[in-house]
Amino acid sequence: MWDYRAILVILTGMMIHSGCDILNDIFDFEIDKICKPNGAIASGQMSMKKAWGYMILLFSVALLIAFKLSLILFLCLLAGIIIGGIMYSHPMFRFKDIPGIAMLDMAVCFALESIGLWSVYSPLTPDSLMVAAYIFVLIFSLTFMKDFKDVAGDINSLPLKIGIRRAAIVCSLLAILPLIPLLYAVTKYHYLSLAALIYVVLIAGCTQILLDDPVAKGNKLKDRMIMALTIPNFMVLLVKMLSIF
Repeated sequence: MWDYRAILVILTGMMIHSGCDILNDIFDFEIDKICKPNGAIASGQMSMKKAWGYMILLFSVALLIAFKLSLILFLCLLAGIIIGGIMYSHPMFRFKDIPGIAMLDMAVCFALESIGLWSVYSPLTPDSLMVAAYIFVLIFSLTFMKDFKDVAGDINSLPLKIGIRRAAIVCSLLAILPLIPLLYAVTKYHYLSLAALIYVVLIAGCTQILLDDPVAKGNKLKDRMIMALTIPNFMVLLVKMLSIF
């Protein structure tokens, strides 16, 4: 039977991410008037006052629900707001403009969410930390790939910092890192073998594009990256659910 808590956790995650997106748009208002003039805030469709109000509402409701579910989930989401919202976008920190640090920021946030989700159902264990480590490495290793499609408009992405060819090689090597925690997990839970195999196949496709022409095929590379981020994890969930039923 589907547990209502899973729906609430998903809902709180969506609200936190939406709130952080609004916060980013607020701080990027002047930039977005040029780069994203059709955005809700930049175009004037949503006033700055309403944007702040909507953001605070999303954060408040999400944290209230999280607090009811688990104190650890509440603390993880609160840390996510600080790290993935304020420190990522606020002009005082602006982690989003620092290649590598921006990816670390996102990876930490997703890892924290996994720990919070785990805490709703059971006490934290070494397995929960292993899952968080896998998610951290996965997000950090793969999200650099999205930079190639925006090379023309970026000013400080990895391809621009070290060159497209070198960045492609770095990304290809980084894509191997998630296999370390994943293969370790396979030794304990054999049903993860299929997820590991799917990941290898998807990353091979990403590497082929990276070593070919990642800029011209940037959108395709991003699509492959998203598939590598999601499909193996959904496969794990599906196999686990089938084993239960």
